[in-house]
Amino acid sequence: MFKFRLLLPAFVLVAACALPAMAQEGEVHRMESVVVSTTRTEIPVFDAAQDVTVLSSEEIMASPFERVEDIVRSVPGIHNFRHYGLQTNGIVSPLIMRGVGKNRVLLLVDGVPQNDNFNNGIAWVGWGHIPKETIERIEIVRGPTSALYGSEGLGGVIHIITKKPSAQRKTSVRGQAGSANTYEGSGFHSQTFGDFGVMLAGGYEDSDGFYMNEESERQDYEIKRYRKLGRILGKAAYNLGPDTDISLSALYYDYEGGQGRKYFYNEMALDQYWLNFSHQAGSFDLKGLVYLNRVDKTAFQDTANDNYTSAFRDEKMKGTYTWGADLQSTVEPLPWVPVTFGLAFKEAVWNYDEDYPGDTRDAGAEGKQRTISPFVNMDMRLLEDNLIVNVGARYDWIETRDGMNYDTQASAGKPAYRNFYDTNRENSFSPKLGVAFHPDDKTTLRASGGKGFRAPSLFELYKVHVRGGGTYYREANPELKPEEIWSYDIGAERYLLDNLWAKVGFYQSWAKDYIGDRLVNTGTFAGGRTRSEYVLDNISEVDIYGFTAETAWDPIQYTTLFANYTYNISKIGKDEENRSLEGNYLTNDPQHAAHFGVRYADPAIVNLTLMANYYANIYYDNENTSKNSGYWTVDAAISRKFLDHLTLFVNIENLFNNKYDIFRSASTGDTTAPGIIVLGGVKVEF
Repeated sequence: MFKFRLLLPAFVLVAACALPAMAQEGEVHRMESVVVSTTRTEIPVFDAAQDVTVLSSEEIMASPFERVEDIVRSVPGIHNFRHYGLQTNGIVSPLIMRGVGKNRVLLLVDGVPQNDNFNNGIAWVGWGHIPKETIERIEIVRGPTSALYGSEGLGGVIHIITKKPSAQRKTSVRGQAGSANTYEGSGFHSQTFGDFGVMLAGGYEDSDGFYMNEESERQDYEIKRYRKLGRILGKAAYNLGPDTDISLSALYYDYEGGQGRKYFYNEMALDQYWLNFSHQAGSFDLKGLVYLNRVDKTAFQDTANDNYTSAFRDEKMKGTYTWGADLQSTVEPLPWVPVTFGLAFKEAVWNYDEDYPGDTRDAGAEGKQRTISPFVNMDMRLLEDNLIVNVGARYDWIETRDGMNYDTQASAGKPAYRNFYDTNRENSFSPKLGVAFHPDDKTTLRASGGKGFRAPSLFELYKVHVRGGGTYYREANPELKPEEIWSYDIGAERYLLDNLWAKVGFYQSWAKDYIGDRLVNTGTFAGGRTRSEYVLDNISEVDIYGFTAETAWDPIQYTTLFANYTYNISKIGKDEENRSLEGNYLTNDPQHAAHFGVRYADPAIVNLTLMANYYANIYYDNENTSKNSGYWTVDAAISRKFLDHLTLFVNIENLFNNKYDIFRSASTGDTTAPGIIVLGGVKVEF
């Protein structure tokens, strides 16, 4: 049901911001930041019709965190349900945006989609693979983004844009060490030689991690959740002319993460390559992108039959990759109407294999998915650029083919099988409409709406998934339909004073065809163990609404005070499998989230970031029987430069050593945060 009563406070907030703006005139205060992720062309953030946050390179480097998922965790409308130190369970994307649920946020790097669409996490992303020294800015667009980027972005998009090689040589090395026997070393170099430039960054990290349960109270989790990772990112750029640039980037990321037991861990090697081309001449520009993402990943599983003391199964992906191309052009049929149109192509190839040490058994699955997507976006700039009307749409044609799965040995009460599936074709049309209005130079009023979708992954379509020694058995379902969401938002931002800025917004969404487990059968093993059999299906509808408020104030030189608050309600509107869940809240997403703190950046004295975080009313199960009523943490980053070349720094997570549950499970018990994490180090610049 449309919640008219919820719109009233939102309109009041917008009016409160707008009325003072209409009553006075002043200097131009439009934000200097630009964003490309709302229109596929560079526009001022102040002109964006959608709700946008842009984190600058300075803000990224001032963050106490290394990974993008942690750097953005304090942005309003985003919740990261994975603890800072819990980087070992890489099969799930931990970010939730605007309450849409897990695995429904699109991540881009220089326009390249990172959501693999084939892994066993629906939208798995490496997150630690981009060194933060190489990031120019992070653009965060809230709300569906399928009108521009297609599948995955039901809640929004996080776009990492890497730096260009610097005109003046920059070279640095950095080392840090701290809690959980964590050690990291990294290096960075950027330089241009005439029209040619290079950037290279990389490093290695080794950490013992922490116990899955406090003081390792469960004997079957006797090993800390460790991680080892290495990464290197290189970019070569060449200026073909005053209006034409081309760059080639390459990334290698190698990772091992322990899950708490000797034979329970993950290994992964990720390599990516992307070529960007840009030409701009007056009112015409042309951009091209070609990319290849490859991954080899193995999940090592143990068995409960001998108390987890031996290897049971190696789940491997080899020869698995995604490649694609993207071409777009912007023209101006009228001086005030830039139109961007283009075509995107993407193909995912998935090969999954299960090996059983000491056994001749063989199992696996495979498939391919191809997407062809024309798109268009138009901005109409009216009233001397004070009114911007944004219209866009994208059509995605999705073909899934060569699907099959097999198992040479009977298992979990099921006979051996070898299944082949017919080619399946789906399509999705995703429109959007937005308006941004400047009643004066200090204010933006905005409203936008549109559709988002997520295509089912190859894993969901073809993988037979067995866990718990067969107590959980899930069939493949090649007939799954895409998930869909319709959403709108309204908001306002204003410079109340020259050094005081505020923004408010309200959003509401309706999602359908959410993919989940449908129970089809229950049985009993020999020995009395219960077996539950499921099939993935489009079973749920979700109703979402909420609002955000944020402010920033620069009371004196070098100092910024900031605060933001998110209120979110995400409920199951319909669940065809279990009607008793209807009206319950989605899991892992707090109803209340607040962040506030201070940044002080005086190069002659110290750089300091101090940030407090509060989360409340988080449910851990669909039945809403397990709940965390609230917890808070404080994070800090301190650095000081000496002699122009040497910087000492300390990053502190959970400063006051607050212990709280990361998640709760009836089978594994509570997983408790490890408390304070301190990393200190040194950076030397040449």
